[in-house]
Amino acid sequence: MHKLATLAAIIFCISVISVAQEETTPRATIFGGYSYLRNGGNNNFNGWEGQGTFNFTRHFGITADINGNYRTLASFSLLPGVSVTANQSIYNFLFGPAVTTNFGRTSVFGHALFGQALSNLGGGISLPIIGGISSGVTSATAFAMAFGGGVDIGLSRHFAIRAAQLDYVRTNFSSTDALSTGLFSNTNGRQNSFRYSAGIVFRF
Repeated sequence: MHKLATLAAIIFCISVISVAQEETTPRATIFGGYSYLRNGGNNNFNGWEGQGTFNFTRHFGITADINGNYRTLASFSLLPGVSVTANQSIYNFLFGPAVTTNFGRTSVFGHALFGQALSNLGGGISLPIIGGISSGVTSATAFAMAFGGGVDIGLSRHFAIRAAQLDYVRTNFSSTDALSTGLFSNTNGRQNSFRYSAGIVFRF
């Protein structure tokens, strides 16, 4: 956990202090891809992330970030073909400053993002012929922030692959909200998580 935090901090600092740039920074970028979240309770979530960045100058811009991560808390088979599951999902809606530097078509960036997290606990049942039916049980919102950065490897002027984005994510769900939405091992009023993302970047 500490190694991931250190790596995220290094990526962020490199993008802040570096000023070398060989190509013009895109005015805007849009990212979409896979997201893996691991929280302080060693729970693993899989999901997606979408991100848009508008650059005001060669190195400074604003980023909006939305992601959703999901896991199955428990699953029970009642009868052949009939199963019941308890599911948890976490969404983050974040916004904040970003710094970017380019080395040819490769970009290194860092950001400090702030906003809101939404945690949901739901249940579902799978039935023969009918399929799956799910419903939310309880939900809660809390302050959230993320610090980190990543590397985009350019394939052309308008397309790149985000090889890695690492973020330290902090949420402040109260003990009651954490328990009621499935964050059973994070009930001290703050939750520390690490997020890895990768996918495709469109440059404009």
